[in-house]
Amino acid sequence: MDITKGLGAPLFRSTQLDDLAEIAALEQMEFAELAYPYFALRQLFDLHGSQWVVADLDGTVCGYAMVALGSPQCAWVIGLAVAPQCRGHGYGRALMNGALARCRAAQVEEVFLTVRPTDQSASNLYKKSGFVWAGHEERYFGAGEPRDILVHRIQHRPSTPSITDPTSGIWRKRSPGSD
Repeated sequence: MDITKGLGAPLFRSTQLDDLAEIAALEQMEFAELAYPYFALRQLFDLHGSQWVVADLDGTVCGYAMVALGSPQCAWVIGLAVAPQCRGHGYGRALMNGALARCRAAQVEEVFLTVRPTDQSASNLYKKSGFVWAGHEERYFGAGEPRDILVHRIQHRPSTPSITDPTSGIWRKRSPGSD
């Protein structure tokens, strides 16, 4: 999918404090009574903002992915939204890829998120990004707010020893026939 078709090329960048008002407005538009209020976004930003990604289109935040690192092994995508006028152009997928890249760089092993079971478009995005079903809670956000819990397990490549590493076996002389 061409993420630039009809809208121009967005810049996917780290979130800045100045972005919070636009994120809060997009949160309210997308999630209504379940939206993070500005004060919660500010505190979450202070804790985890270095892991957040925004889609900046001509100086306007048109999407975001908020990541919270919970431990060295675990992270959560605690929010992801794309403005209605920017949907269908691959922004959600690019934001999720950016969020997962930050988790990968932090050596996170599992990334969790929740999704309303009836939100098929979000579920499809998450599954295409490698998330699988991990559970269901009927009252995750209270009465009448069920959520499926999804997980993405990150496979880290084992590091290969440097050729200058003296403990590397590549410099050991092998006896004939030991190959």
